[in-house]
Amino acid sequence: MRDHEIDTIVIGSGGAGLLAACRAADGGRRVLVLERTPVLGGTTAVSGGMVWVPNSSVMREHGMPDSPEDALRYLELVTEGAVEPWRLEQYVETAPEVVDYLHAETPVRFFPIDRPDYHSDWPGARDVGRTLDNVPFPTADRPGLVERIRRGSHFDAVTYDERHRWHSPELYDHELVARRKAEGVLTVGAALVAGLVAACDERGVAFETGVRVRGLLIEDGRVAGVRAQTPQGPVEYRASAGVVLASGGFEWDERLKRAHLGVAGTRPVSPPWNHGDGLLMALEAGAAVDGMSQAWWVPTVSAPGAEYDGSQLTRHLVGERCLPGSVIVNRRGRRFVNEAVNYNDVTKAFLTFDPTRHEYPNAPAWLVFDEAFRRRYPITSVQPSDPVPDWYERGDSPAELARRLGVDEEGLTATLAAFNLHAARGEDPEFGRGTTSHDRYYGDERHGPNPCLAPLEQAPFYAVRVEPGMLGTKGGVVTDAGGRVLRHDDTPIPGLYACGNVSAAPMGPGYPGSGGTLGPALVGGYLCGTALGKNGEVAR
Repeated sequence: MRDHEIDTIVIGSGGAGLLAACRAADGGRRVLVLERTPVLGGTTAVSGGMVWVPNSSVMREHGMPDSPEDALRYLELVTEGAVEPWRLEQYVETAPEVVDYLHAETPVRFFPIDRPDYHSDWPGARDVGRTLDNVPFPTADRPGLVERIRRGSHFDAVTYDERHRWHSPELYDHELVARRKAEGVLTVGAALVAGLVAACDERGVAFETGVRVRGLLIEDGRVAGVRAQTPQGPVEYRASAGVVLASGGFEWDERLKRAHLGVAGTRPVSPPWNHGDGLLMALEAGAAVDGMSQAWWVPTVSAPGAEYDGSQLTRHLVGERCLPGSVIVNRRGRRFVNEAVNYNDVTKAFLTFDPTRHEYPNAPAWLVFDEAFRRRYPITSVQPSDPVPDWYERGDSPAELARRLGVDEEGLTATLAAFNLHAARGEDPEFGRGTTSHDRYYGDERHGPNPCLAPLEQAPFYAVRVEPGMLGTKGGVVTDAGGRVLRHDDTPIPGLYACGNVSAAPMGPGYPGSGGTLGPALVGGYLCGTALGKNGEVAR
């Protein structure tokens, strides 16, 4: 085994780990980032890249008013009383500071978009500004950078804001997208990662890829480094100041999901590398955990044969369930939720248990739509002009479609008849779809009187299977205000820090708005790196 000496080791190269590395380097630390995969960026790089930050200077610059008091009022409702007040206060105070730091000290740039908070009608919520998108990041002047960044299959070379505004094929700017690709301009999560990697490079942060950390080195009660498997064999890396766990959640480990979430077989949307390595290491060191039954839930669709990094590619179902002319039904052929509710909460309805029948009647479910919808809107990666794929179920009537799906014929027929009657008037008396600004965000503004509702009338009728999934898991190790990992008696484990999805999320069971995952991840990374840079004591 070879021996490597460094001040600070960061395990994982997602947004949390990269920002922790950057801040620790600001404090004079020699920093090494160890990444399990061949490329950098983790889940952040394949995400929409947005961050949820209330009361930021970027909001004020764009004339979007906010206040810490409103943000706290809103977060107290979102987190359902499950989060200590000081954690919410710290987030509201620190998140704007993180944005200011990134704008002043790194190439990362954000701009606010008009996406409403996920509970837009709640006290303290905002309709615009708290969700920040990434300005496209050029890489042409940084040779070799783009090849180091993970790329995903969920987003084209467009900002999230453009993706929303170009909601129909005729509005899509193909020329701009092609030019960005040719010039190596990155957007969404890849842009955020590229900006953070560039900032780390400028500070002399070292990176090693293809390294899977297998355990912590603990000497005299202090975390002194890590044991890892590299392409050349096992290696020990020693860290005199501290080790930061930023290795993601456990959504790809079926055993851990079954043990902690109570469900297995849910579909992860993240890259297939998050197996809970950091969590297991921290548990072995005596770490306390919290929120282990929670995940960043999403409804998902998986097209047969589509793969990413050798595993089934699963796509997050977003706009399709909010646009006019679609519904989601269960095996009884019935709607069971407002389809346009935020993805975290709508997925919880899929996991509802029926104690009488002893089953989960809503998992799986089906997105049902008609020919008019198919010809007008993209469905996951399928464009309206594409041939109908084999994995769409099809029927010339609702009853025939129900038979093909194996759902209740009378139930689906009755559901569509009742839905159509009200949808023609722009009403949804059963679930209120389209009544909030959040619902309407993904609706079709060209369609009235309700941008989220239209009858399903034009045969043939189609359905795609929808299953509960997750962006990542929420639960993890408990940390203090500086990101130090705590034991069950609230004492810190010396030399061990954590941020991102390996740590317990400060959002509890809730989700405040788009970017509600990455916002806390960046704040956590900022806190860890700051603590290491200012206060971390080098072991003698």
